[in-house]
Amino acid sequence: MQRRLIDRNDFQDLHQAFCHAFSNYKVEFNLTEEEFDIRLHQKLNIDYQLSAGTFDGDEMIGFILHSSNTYEGIPTAFNGGTGVIPGFRNQRTGEELYEFLLPKIAERSIARILLEVIDTNDQAIRLYEKIGFHFRRKFLCYKLEDPVFFSTIKDTTTEGSIQDIDEDFADFEPSFVDSKNQLLQGKETVLLAKQENEVVGYVVFQPIFGRISQIAIARKHRKKGLGKTLMKGVLNRTNKKLTVINVPENEYGFQQFLSTCGFENQINQFEMELII
Repeated sequence: MQRRLIDRNDFQDLHQAFCHAFSNYKVEFNLTEEEFDIRLHQKLNIDYQLSAGTFDGDEMIGFILHSSNTYEGIPTAFNGGTGVIPGFRNQRTGEELYEFLLPKIAERSIARILLEVIDTNDQAIRLYEKIGFHFRRKFLCYKLEDPVFFSTIKDTTTEGSIQDIDEDFADFEPSFVDSKNQLLQGKETVLLAKQENEVVGYVVFQPIFGRISQIAIARKHRKKGLGKTLMKGVLNRTNKKLTVINVPENEYGFQQFLSTCGFENQINQFEMELII
């Protein structure tokens, strides 16, 4: 077995290993090469100097993918994917990859690693705890199965940019992968709600996935239907079912908003942290 850093030249092997590793996962990850490329380079914004694979001959049989950025004012690495293909599991592949990567992460003066894991994935949780990760908080993840509620809502949104969003509109700071620093490195669609040419709300999303990264309304403009207008704008620009993930479990007001829009809480995740 060989462990080494990966790069763009490993893309096809990584895509194949990713699909194989997550073929029986609780969340569907059957991504085309185009979708995987967008996920890797426009959402995760992979840091190849902190991402590695394990190879059996020429076959990639395991991988850990990291991004890096400042989050909550702290230099942070984010684990955006750990996978081992069937037939090579329970052989310390994930642990050995972290043994290989941790010195490289520390050399970059990164203070911690964050990751997210489905709360019922006991095997993965045990692995991360063995490596040294600890529970930080719980996230709820939502999906809109039936958008019929929005059939009568008018789309009055306008397109904008990441620079137009006002983080003060939000009740909570998004998770690492949806934070503004990460969005600035990616390429996502931004829709704005305006009143008298003033931006009073926004939504950031990926049309190819129907994945909403951020949505927020200025406090004095809430309960006027603007949130639903933004959702309608998203629906008009994607043919996918909408998802909103990583809502902190104590953000009851935002959870209520999603419920009134017809979203259902389908899975939950634990955010875990390793201090370096």
